Amino acid sequence: MSVLLHGKQSAGRWCALLVAFVLGACSEGYSTRESVLILNHNMGQERALEALNKLGHQQPSDFHWHYRMLPDCVLEVHARRFWGDRAPQQVALRQVEARDTRAADTGDFTASLVSRTDPTMEVLVLERMDEVDASQVMWLLGYLPRFCEATEMTRR
Repeated sequence: MSVLLHGKQSAGRWCALLVAFVLGACSEGYSTRESVLILNHNMGQERALEALNKLGHQQPSDFHWHYRMLPDCVLEVHARRFWGDRAPQQVALRQVEARDTRAADTGDFTASLVSRTDPTMEVLVLERMDEVDASQVMWLLGYLPRFCEATEMTRR
C-alpha cells in the first residue's frame, strides 16, 4: 500500500509541475508591465508629461528620469539616482528634433533631443528602452511642441 500511496504523491507532484509550466508558458511574449500607456492627440500637456515621467521611472536604468515644462517651451530633463544625480538639462523644444538610436550590442534604444542648428548639441532624454517604450517616447517628444505653438498664440 505504501508503494501505491507514494506513486499517487509522485503523480500529484508531476501534475502540479506540469500546471506550473503551462501557466508560465502562457505569459511568454506578453508585456509584464503594470499598465500600458494610452497616448492620443487629445491629451493635454500635463497628461503628456505624466506619460513621459512614467516611462522615465519604469526603465531598467541606474537613473529615474524626471521631466517638467518650464516657461518659453523649455523641457527640463533630470536623471536622478540614490548615489548621485546628473545635472538637470534644459532644452528649448522649438529648436530641437527628437532622435532615437539603437545599441548594436544590447538592442536597447536611447532617445535624445538634438539641436537643429548644431548637431553636436544633444540632450539625452531616456536610455535603455525597448522598442515599444522608445516609440512612445519619440511620439511624446514630437507631440509636446504643439503646446509651444498654443502658448505663443495666446500671447499675441
